[in-house]
Amino acid sequence: MLWRAERLRRTGIVFALGACLLVPAVAAFADGGEPAPPFSLQTLDGKTVTRDSLKGKVVLLDFWATWCIPCIKALPELKDLRQKNAGQPLVIVSVSVDEDKKTVQEFASKNGMDWLQAWDGEMRAVNAFRVDSFPSYVILDSEGGIAYRQKGWAPGRSAAALGAAVSKALESVHKPVAKGVASTR
Repeated sequence: MLWRAERLRRTGIVFALGACLLVPAVAAFADGGEPAPPFSLQTLDGKTVTRDSLKGKVVLLDFWATWCIPCIKALPELKDLRQKNAGQPLVIVSVSVDEDKKTVQEFASKNGMDWLQAWDGEMRAVNAFRVDSFPSYVILDSEGGIAYRQKGWAPGRSAAALGAAVSKALESVHKPVAKGVASTR
């Protein structure tokens, strides 16, 4: 009888592990406004983008590579997110970790990635933001704090989570700052 219970327990563990493998891996969490590390990125068109130059805007940092299949599959969702938020103070900066800058330039041009493209061949921003998988997304609020992080991509779910986090960060930009109100009693 004991061997049957052990066999059932092991079978349950195998099925649970198998189910975990079938679900695409996406880890997302909101941060408590921890300040973003200082960073300086060279864009593909030769400009420099820094944390301080982006203050006042919500920033979506998209850490990716041309060899990353989930990164490529996420492109239509990034384009859709950008289009849905046109006219909003949202800046998308895709940060490529490819070894060759020219590869990134050609890929971005060929695939209509017409937002800011940066190359982080030395992995400085990747290390500063503790990125350990691709794609990874970091949303900075308008004050330069980390509002949200997401590792991985899953069709539909990632876009919904990113969209909600961007909307929340944009709401904080539009809220008037509460000033002290004198009470008259």
